[in-house]
Amino acid sequence: MSELHEIARPGLMLSQVWPQSRESEGETLRAMQTAVESGRFAAFQTVEIPFPAERREMARLLQGNDFRYTYCLTRVLNENGIDLSAIDNTHRRESLRAIIPHLDHAREAGADSVSLISGSCPGSESDRRHALVALADSMRELVKAALEPPALNILLEPLDVASHKNRALGHTREAVAICAELADDDLPLFISLDTAHIILNNEDPVEALQMALEYTADFHYCNCVTDREHPLYGDNHIPFGPPGVLDLAEISAIMKHQSALTYFGARRRPVVMCEVFNSEGNSYEMMHYCIDTMESAWRSVVLHDERDRAAEETRS
Repeated sequence: MSELHEIARPGLMLSQVWPQSRESEGETLRAMQTAVESGRFAAFQTVEIPFPAERREMARLLQGNDFRYTYCLTRVLNENGIDLSAIDNTHRRESLRAIIPHLDHAREAGADSVSLISGSCPGSESDRRHALVALADSMRELVKAALEPPALNILLEPLDVASHKNRALGHTREAVAICAELADDDLPLFISLDTAHIILNNEDPVEALQMALEYTADFHYCNCVTDREHPLYGDNHIPFGPPGVLDLAEISAIMKHQSALTYFGARRRPVVMCEVFNSEGNSYEMMHYCIDTMESAWRSVVLHDERDRAAEETRS
């Protein structure tokens, strides 16, 4: 079987490994240089970069290389009260006007994708349904704006609905429905799947991917704590293993299914990332922890398949 980089694009979330990088000009660029020079990644994600000169340097660094780069606007949304699923249409329109300029920032930085989330979950299920309609309307306008050259992909990430992040969009089937609605009008919208959000929504990661396979652009391996009594309950981007429910063996099992579903493959090479927050301060070690985890999980898949083939040949 292939090495991981041959059938997927191992990626790094710089905003998790260098969480303070956006606060000082040049820090995101230096983090990206470190990751690029490691030679172990084919994709990257950052949060917004508020410095125009740094954005231009980012684009120069990535130019001519076969990298994927996602410009994540989650922090912009959260910190500025921007709600793309607001039921109040005035608020929603204001939110659109506030976020659209960031598409040009992403282009300036050399990104090929922009990642977004919905607003907070309304108080009632009825209102949440209205919020999903509003979100679809926002995505329609954002995709149109993103298709202006140089075109960007818009990635919509479902979070959890009623456990930790409490967002309007969480269930995979609802994200798929929005993508399908826009696809009917030839407007490409993609999904970013995250194991933590999937699990906290009481869904299965493999079933979620199978449901969203047509639209899934990247996949995050992220641990979460499902014990409501635990102080780390929810999606806190903790390392893999206890007290969370995702460990190396679970990641390997998911990867095996990803291969079987043809999500992995030399032609598609989807982006896969570990989402682990660096709370210890050693960004270099955390960077290698993330890629080591993915490569080790995939090696387990390969070894398991090789043993199965050997056993089958023996029986034959």
